[in-house]
Amino acid sequence: MANEIGSTLLNSLTNSTFDIGNMAKVLAEADVATQRGIVEKGNTKATTELSALKYLEVNLNAFNSYVTDLSSPDIFLEKQVSSTDETAVTATASTTAVAGSFSVIAEQLAQSHTQVANQSFSSQYDSLTNGTFTINVGGQVHNITVDATNNTLEGLQKTINNGDYGITASVINNGGSYQMMFSSKNSGASGEFSVSGITEFDTLGLTTTVEAQDAIMNMNGVSITSSTNTFEGVIDGVSINLNSAKPGQVNTINISQDATKVTDTIKSFVDVYNQLETIFDEMGAYDASKYTEEELQSDQYLYYGDLAGNNILRQIRSELKNTLSGAINEISGNINSLGVVGISFALDGQMQLDETKLNDVAASDVSAFAALFATGGSSTDTLVNVLGGSDKTQTGTYALDITQLATRAQTAGNAATVSTDEQVSGDKITNSANASIIDVGASLDITIGGVNQNIDLSALAQNYNSKDEVATALQGALDTAFGGSVATVSYDVAQSRFEIAANSGQGAVTVNSATGLVNQGFQQATAYAGEGLVDLTAAPVSFDIKVDDSISTTINIAQQRYTLNELASVMASNINANTDVSTNGNSVTVSATGGALSIASNRFGGYSSIDITNVSAGFANAGFAANLTATGQSVDGTLTTASGTINIGAYADSTDGRRINISDFAVIGTNDAEVRGLSFEVLGGAIGARGNLSFSKGFASRLEETVNNYFDTDTGLIARRTDALDTKIENYKERNTALDERYDKLEAKYRLQFSMLQSIMSNAEATRSQLTAQFSNNNN
Repeated sequence: MANEIGSTLLNSLTNSTFDIGNMAKVLAEADVATQRGIVEKGNTKATTELSALKYLEVNLNAFNSYVTDLSSPDIFLEKQVSSTDETAVTATASTTAVAGSFSVIAEQLAQSHTQVANQSFSSQYDSLTNGTFTINVGGQVHNITVDATNNTLEGLQKTINNGDYGITASVINNGGSYQMMFSSKNSGASGEFSVSGITEFDTLGLTTTVEAQDAIMNMNGVSITSSTNTFEGVIDGVSINLNSAKPGQVNTINISQDATKVTDTIKSFVDVYNQLETIFDEMGAYDASKYTEEELQSDQYLYYGDLAGNNILRQIRSELKNTLSGAINEISGNINSLGVVGISFALDGQMQLDETKLNDVAASDVSAFAALFATGGSSTDTLVNVLGGSDKTQTGTYALDITQLATRAQTAGNAATVSTDEQVSGDKITNSANASIIDVGASLDITIGGVNQNIDLSALAQNYNSKDEVATALQGALDTAFGGSVATVSYDVAQSRFEIAANSGQGAVTVNSATGLVNQGFQQATAYAGEGLVDLTAAPVSFDIKVDDSISTTINIAQQRYTLNELASVMASNINANTDVSTNGNSVTVSATGGALSIASNRFGGYSSIDITNVSAGFANAGFAANLTATGQSVDGTLTTASGTINIGAYADSTDGRRINISDFAVIGTNDAEVRGLSFEVLGGAIGARGNLSFSKGFASRLEETVNNYFDTDTGLIARRTDALDTKIENYKERNTALDERYDKLEAKYRLQFSMLQSIMSNAEATRSQLTAQFSNNNN
């Protein structure tokens, strides 16, 4: 550089005129060249390292995303389900399902009740008689006013479909004439409905085109019904779907742990880890001679050797390997290390997998992989379940003491007024179509008010148009046998059953035995005892109720006589079907105990509440007259850790007070609580010491935590280094800017100096020329 500058200066100075700008630039650049070289070298090194660390960060985050999925136990607890005939029965199973084999017969599919009005119309715009159109769906009564705004087929259709009445309406074109069709929104026997109040429909009646019926499944010899073709909760964690009815055909459903899914997951984990290890190798390599310059510029090798000798890379590789070494002490049993399941490390850092050992462990105890890899916990008490933890939860064992169990809000009325008149109820009807058939040879042995009659019903054997017609036929036979009306036979849509209720003053009713009435819910040679009735016919029955966090809403109960259990069922149905109650997932259970009705929220905890107000006078016989209110309570107690004791009641879940979710910021004294982020539930049991809760973090959870620590803004290995490099690069930019400013000043300085020099040299040249000319003249 010095030779170049000297040469440039010499060449310029030998001329009477020279390039001032070029000379100034050369000298200015020479002045800053050394410092600029240091800055550029440092900047290149820092930029290269920063880019490499960013690339490393991307790959670590991708690895961590995969590891995060492994830290959930669900991936290791998945079940596989098979069915011998999936056209008839299929099933799905959650991670909580217990492995087993079940025999299932798809006896009957669920159907939604459909009726068509027999009256035909010439147009969908034909008028209907004004009045009140009453819809009764499962005991829930809705009244629609029919007037000039909606008194056509189309108008009524829109009114029904725009409302929440439990049915839909359709105007059907039947070859030039129009009829109204009504269908239940919900399938099953409970969706059976009746409509009345419109003259055009009442006169000719309605024809049932599809009977309301439940799905029927026989499982291991037990008959089970569902309002839909999906059966939930019959087996914990299993959902069974009936796809077609195949009575008598036994299908086998097998539920087993998906061992293949687990072993494939472990193989994938080894592959992903080794991919990351290969990236470490390439980024830390010293010798790039085996690759061409073109290869080194490709995306695959763009960062090859950029972290050679880098301490951070060495530390990360070491920490990841250490995280996967050793045993997890909190796991009971011998499947507590990677080596037990066939995973080891080769000398080059790559993972090795012994698939024979892996498959042996999966075959013997596949569920052990959840504890080995995922975050989880256990309890010594069968009524206490550890649900999980956060990255703040420390592994360990903690003693649990319960001082208060969670309860539901529950309020009860006074003893109901039950008359001596009784009602006999048949079994719930599951096959709605068959319920309209009275079998040949039917008979009924019944006692009403102390009078016994054995009634021959063989003359009634036939297929009726509806269950109401069946009730009417039985009513006639009963009246004839007793010489008058002593009881009322009816089909209760809400309860999906036939009932025989003693008329006022007639007293007790008992069905001693029945023959040929199985379709109507009276089993062969089986006695059915009567129940006393609560009379709610005197006045309208209503009350306002607020459940948990719902708004207050009015509930109406149909005016009729009920058994106490029947009334409990109707109340629960009407409350839970109310959208003001159900919108937030709230619901109640109504039960009859000791002659009184009680209403309980289905939510546990301090957020559980029942408020009953504005009780009508017509509800007095049911034991309700005054306002009632109740609240539940959440579980409370303590957890004891090495640091001390923490009260758990403050961390009760708002939606389920049996559940505790300890905050990530919980402290014991001035120390962070070891159980921060721990979640568990207490489902019952006794007050007092309840054993221990254990929490462990499997290898995937530990890896996740380790990698996350690298990016912690305060202490993270990579985060701190990238911040430092950003600062260094910014400093180099500032230094480069300062050198540019120095260069500009020097250039200006040298330009001025050379301008002055050129001026002096020009003057000297002029003087020389003048003197030369003068001397020349003197010689002449």
